[in-house]
Amino acid sequence: LRLTLLLAVAVLGGTADAAAPALPLEAAHSSRYSTSAEISAYLDTLAARVPVLARKNLLGHSVQGRPIEALVLTAPTVEAGVPRLKVLLVGSQHGSAEPAGGEALLAIARDLTEGELRPLLDDLDVVLIPNANPDGRDLRRRANANRVNINTDFVLLSQPESRALAQALTRYAPHAVLDAHESAVLKRTTLAREGYLTDFDAQFEIANNPALPAGLRAFARDQVLPALLARVSAGGLPANHYIGEIVSTRQPITNGGLTLRNFRNTAGLGGALSGLVETRLDPRHDRFASYRNIAVRVQRQQLCIRSFLAEVHTRRAAILAHTAAARAARKPPTLTLFAGYAPDPDHPLVTLPLRRLDTRALESIRFADHRRVLTADTVPYPAALVVTDHTDRLRGLLDRHAIHYRTLTQPTRRAVAAMRFRASPNLVDRVPALTSGRTPLTVKPGSLVIDLAQPAGRKALLLLDPRSTSSVFRYPDYAALVTPAADFFVYHATGGPP
Repeated sequence: LRLTLLLAVAVLGGTADAAAPALPLEAAHSSRYSTSAEISAYLDTLAARVPVLARKNLLGHSVQGRPIEALVLTAPTVEAGVPRLKVLLVGSQHGSAEPAGGEALLAIARDLTEGELRPLLDDLDVVLIPNANPDGRDLRRRANANRVNINTDFVLLSQPESRALAQALTRYAPHAVLDAHESAVLKRTTLAREGYLTDFDAQFEIANNPALPAGLRAFARDQVLPALLARVSAGGLPANHYIGEIVSTRQPITNGGLTLRNFRNTAGLGGALSGLVETRLDPRHDRFASYRNIAVRVQRQQLCIRSFLAEVHTRRAAILAHTAAARAARKPPTLTLFAGYAPDPDHPLVTLPLRRLDTRALESIRFADHRRVLTADTVPYPAALVVTDHTDRLRGLLDRHAIHYRTLTQPTRRAVAAMRFRASPNLVDRVPALTSGRTPLTVKPGSLVIDLAQPAGRKALLLLDPRSTSSVFRYPDYAALVTPAADFFVYHATGGPP
């Protein structure tokens, strides 16, 4: 496999021109991971060498004050009026636990500016964020300095790192997004205790929340994903549709998470063709030619990212058309709030290979197949949301998500749908509404009105309706604001004054 990968990367142009600057990983002879300071300095080097193509942007700072930076690449000789596909590539959300994506993005940046990928910039604008969690990288941990997993923080946006990535989506408005991750095949505290390792090389998932624009979601699922898997596999790295983390031989099998908690779905809701790649992270105690096999791990990532760039370049006209349609569809007739995985009666079992921890022999294991997506609580799309209480608390959340609202200065009559819920929400269960009837309401001054025809309208509804699996009210601090059997303070406005 190592030889195949080396050949594949070489054929694809993985080695930049000899005059191009050595990557931090190359300078260290693959003996350790690159530091955040080295990554930042390398971005400066590329921007200084090819200022006509590259510039470095500051997106924000980490908890401990390290810069979160993007390298923006665009060709200067752009034909006026010709639409260009904007691509956003993100690496190392999980810090030093999954560093290979960030290391690979530095190599990709070099190849786009001075190597064989340079022709792609004639048609694509590429934004690279190789070090999304600089504190995690330098502190040698998966989470950030607050010990928060930023990859599941895109509902609360409680951390500066997740806020920087969310703001990057607004700032650059990419048409295509890839979030690069690794996954350990050795899970010491779970699957390994049953005597097994997982066995995969690369897997991809797309934005899959059912509230995403349907046409774009179907295009990504039915056309782009199969072609991308075939392209990576043809390059020498077997690739499959994402299988959720396997931590026990007795668990059911699902695909990737369905909520806005992850970056992939947040980007997709904004009208981008969005996906995730996860490559194999080898057991650290095994013996390799480089530190924790980092050289080969980076090659896997390079092959996957290069394949993604090649695929979106080939399909750029179709992606531009689908994303334009998705962004224009600001007022769908209905929106699905709840989504979860359920058993598939037509395909109750699935057989997957696991590797014995002791002998490393492959063994076929049968799992319950729960990859069928169950949806519920599809509601008419309101004209607006009206927030009558806890406005100071929610105003900060709306600002973090770039959701526009206005504050009423005098009493206003609105026709609304009032809701009551049987119990306080939690992260897992459905939240059935007891009532949902149209009624006139005198809205008091200080209340917030959120027009749902805005670009972030779908997100506003998903965040503020407790029935949504992406609702902020599913988190304990916000769930405490929901009083069971009482009128909920966020109303669906069904039109103008009654």
